[in-house]
Amino acid sequence: MDNKSKDIDKIRERWNEHAETYDEWYTTFEGAVEHSVDWRLLQRYLPESRHARILDAAGGTGRIAAPLAHIGYSVTLCDISRGMLDVARKKTLREGLSDTLRIVECDIRELPFSDESFDFVLCWDGSTEASRELIRVTKRTGWLSIFLMNRWAAAIRDFRSDPASVLGLCESSAGYTEDDGVKYRTSSVEETREFFQNEGIEVAEIYAVCGWMDVLAIPEGVARSRTWDEVLFRQTVEMTLRLAKEPSVRGLSRHLVVYGQKR
Repeated sequence: MDNKSKDIDKIRERWNEHAETYDEWYTTFEGAVEHSVDWRLLQRYLPESRHARILDAAGGTGRIAAPLAHIGYSVTLCDISRGMLDVARKKTLREGLSDTLRIVECDIRELPFSDESFDFVLCWDGSTEASRELIRVTKRTGWLSIFLMNRWAAAIRDFRSDPASVLGLCESSAGYTEDDGVKYRTSSVEETREFFQNEGIEVAEIYAVCGWMDVLAIPEGVARSRTWDEVLFRQTVEMTLRLAKEPSVRGLSRHLVVYGQKR
């Protein structure tokens, strides 16, 4: 098998293993904050028309696709993991979303959709390699929301174990980081903006997302808890939303999410 096939197999295996327990993460304080921040940012850019077609690429169990379908959008959820999609199918039946949520198993780097099929495309898996495909299936004047692996966060995380490689990662525009045996290309804010601008996307904003519990010094017991103080929860969400746009701390987040409109 070539490297691409090996990566696909690793990704599929990884998410199949996590499928049944994936949604449990979002019942913890940290996961619930992350979900709330993701959703609050997304709502700023969603189409006004409920007739809009939305693609949730690498959308897993439908964490975002299901709420979008509940709002009334026509949503297509695609993912490479059959296990994750099986969970999404059960959710679709349980929540009565069969008419508004379509599920497709595929590799997001080779999407089985025609050019300019969707009014809004989101992909929150951290894959730079799929970006051109995601842009291809977005309609002109349509919007995208794409997560990318943050180069500086990856460098900070790995410095203690492998400083030489980390310094190389910082200096290379084609640097990669590894997560559960799968390699992901990393990107800085500047590189992200330049790439999407060159691909015909007018970048509205690049936010920092994920991995703020250490920055905010939230105790691990609270972060992992499934019961919490609602005042602290709201304050943590608001602080995280403020940090999301702050240039001085943006390099510390696990991911970057770019929001942009196709010209």
